[in-house]
Amino acid sequence: MNHTNTDSTGIRRSLCSGFFEQIYRHPIFSAALVSLIGLVLSTGGVTLSNLLFISVGILALGFAAAFFARRFYGGEKGNLHFALIIASSVITAVLFAFASYTTGESSAAFAPVLMNGGLAVCAAVFFYLLAGNRLSARNIVLLLFAAGFIMRLSYILMMSAVMIQHDVHSLGAGAGHAGYIEYLYANGHLPDFDLREIDQFYHPPIHHILAALWMRLQTMIGIRYADAYENVQVLTLFYSTLSMILSYKIFRRLKLSGSGLIAATAVIAFCPTFYIMSGSVNNDILSVTFMLGAVLNTLNWYQSRSMKHIVYIALCVGFGMITKLSVWMVAPAIGFVFIYVFFTNLKDLKKYLLQYAVFIIICAPIGLFWAVRGFLRWQIPFTYVPRLSETSSQFVGNIPLLQRFFDFSPYQYADVAPQFTMYGGSYNEFNPLIGFFKTSLFDEGIAVRRFPQLVGFSHALFFAAVLLGLAAFGAMIYLFIKRSETIKLVHKCFIGLLYFVIFGMYLIFCVSFPHVCTMNVRYGVLLIVIGALSLGYLTGQLMKSRKKAAKAFGIVLSSLIAVYALCGFMVYHICADTLAC
Repeated sequence: MNHTNTDSTGIRRSLCSGFFEQIYRHPIFSAALVSLIGLVLSTGGVTLSNLLFISVGILALGFAAAFFARRFYGGEKGNLHFALIIASSVITAVLFAFASYTTGESSAAFAPVLMNGGLAVCAAVFFYLLAGNRLSARNIVLLLFAAGFIMRLSYILMMSAVMIQHDVHSLGAGAGHAGYIEYLYANGHLPDFDLREIDQFYHPPIHHILAALWMRLQTMIGIRYADAYENVQVLTLFYSTLSMILSYKIFRRLKLSGSGLIAATAVIAFCPTFYIMSGSVNNDILSVTFMLGAVLNTLNWYQSRSMKHIVYIALCVGFGMITKLSVWMVAPAIGFVFIYVFFTNLKDLKKYLLQYAVFIIICAPIGLFWAVRGFLRWQIPFTYVPRLSETSSQFVGNIPLLQRFFDFSPYQYADVAPQFTMYGGSYNEFNPLIGFFKTSLFDEGIAVRRFPQLVGFSHALFFAAVLLGLAAFGAMIYLFIKRSETIKLVHKCFIGLLYFVIFGMYLIFCVSFPHVCTMNVRYGVLLIVIGALSLGYLTGQLMKSRKKAAKAFGIVLSSLIAVYALCGFMVYHICADTLAC
């Protein structure tokens, strides 16, 4: 049977193209499925009887889904689904059995193998599609998704749930995000004491509830408690992968295409922030995911004006705020779009009043529940954040504000990892902009002092990121002032409000809480997505230009993104090799 044909664009289609098509159509399901590979590769200590039970269960579910898919789709499409699902379930079952039974093997040993092998496969598929005239922008994006996922999965394999974390503490300590998850796992109810008594328990509980339920599910099937906690990283891996997909959907909704779409997606796929967050078992990455979901659904609602998308926005903002209260930062931009649509469509007054009422009825009770509960029961302020002491070794409030914002002295780039004197740094990081860039690439524990082999690649990655950041800011200004048929004025105002609220609140936070730990990209992750969007827009415009100088600049910008991706790979590959030894 001939499995190759040609579509309307002249690009040949094959079984490989059909496989890509199904991933493209079901990205969230695909992300959830591949995230389970993290569970497969990092789990050890399952008893033989439970191992066999789980493996057979995976196969049984796989075969059932495969037969259903063949009947549902029928014909060649049904056969394709059948083959893909059977292959996936067999591979998953075999990997689970292997990784679980080899209890003595550290999951860190898998990281460099996965990184090398996975990216080599991506490169091989790229050249295969190129040789067969099947290399569309969509297929390139899917390969970027695959490469980005491989980097994220490699990170959680090499960095355990107790390495390079923020406010997590250790398992059994009874405090931090780990203690919060353990409390919910053990007690099955929300904390019934003043939340300020234990570090980090003041945070809203959705992430911690999901993590506790995930641990409970694992221990029920025989996975050891410590491994079940380690596998909370499977959830954060999924959230980080989902953030990549949502970012892409935002780019598509704002009409990025071709080289511009590829450039923007590449920045998100290879941004180390999302590697680090995939391994961070706190609530940061889930809050980012909800924020991106709210942004996407606001854009979708502006296009459709449907009640369905109003409900989605309300759920994303509501559940986002009960994950982390800072998700409120998307609200001003969303509110602007609501007001704009209302006053430009007064003839549909009743329709929009009803939709906005539904938004408030859904969003307000969910989003404000935790803050109201804390205030009513223990008089905790709605915006409560615990303060570090001015005697803390991280305190930088004694440095003049002008120096903190405008001192870019060369000594700050001798080591481009975030500087903490308590971790052996030569000084305490004090400039919020430099801190933002450094933490977006290395975080606190990935430094030359720990991984000496990073010298060279770490600086190349840092300066590539800085150049891209400056280009992105310039591109955003260009995007705002240039008249465009694809990105409307309301979209520009929406993006601009998102940027200035999030960036403004980041700077205010750095001033109000003058400690090194506040100068971290995790308080402004959406700025990276906005930067990637702006770079993508500019790259697309330059590559479509007939002017040689413009096209040359577009090639330089694309090359800089490639350098950023390659240096990021090298930095984390060196870390993986070191930790695997």
